[in-house]
Amino acid sequence: MHVERRPQEAFDTLPATAVTIRPFDPDSKRAALVYGERLNDLLESTGVSAELFGSVELEIAGKGEWEFALYPSDEQWYPTLILLVNHYRGVYTMSDEFVLFEDECDGHPIEVIVMRGGTAERNQAIMRYWHEHPDAVAHYEAEKYRHCHAKRDYYRWKEHFIADILEAL
Repeated sequence: MHVERRPQEAFDTLPATAVTIRPFDPDSKRAALVYGERLNDLLESTGVSAELFGSVELEIAGKGEWEFALYPSDEQWYPTLILLVNHYRGVYTMSDEFVLFEDECDGHPIEVIVMRGGTAERNQAIMRYWHEHPDAVAHYEAEKYRHCHAKRDYYRWKEHFIADILEAL
């Protein structure tokens, strides 16, 4: 699988402040699933559905945000983005294959991530990998705590850790 790694200096601009890692919270996951139902109701006209993604979905420690992944077809791409831009009133970040919307619900930060192309393929592959390798998920969770002392180190580690896995698939 083709993985693009950012150069080491791309992480140097990140702060040395710690990343707060929280233990998995089942109540948070239940609330995230309710949010996901509302999000899917909103998306119904596009034919696209959102799925809980990341640490909360895996039921492991994480930063506490709820992440929802959407994988629209090329035909669904722009109608989905238009709907979400109108709903969220803006975009946090955007590229050709990745668009991130931010929200908040009862103090929980939310990321709604729309992906296509290679970006979608890599993200779907890593989630499949985590589901098929629970021992790797436990290692991933432990390493989060080990690298959370500084954002620059955490994100550098995380990107390379996941890239190594994807390149081996």
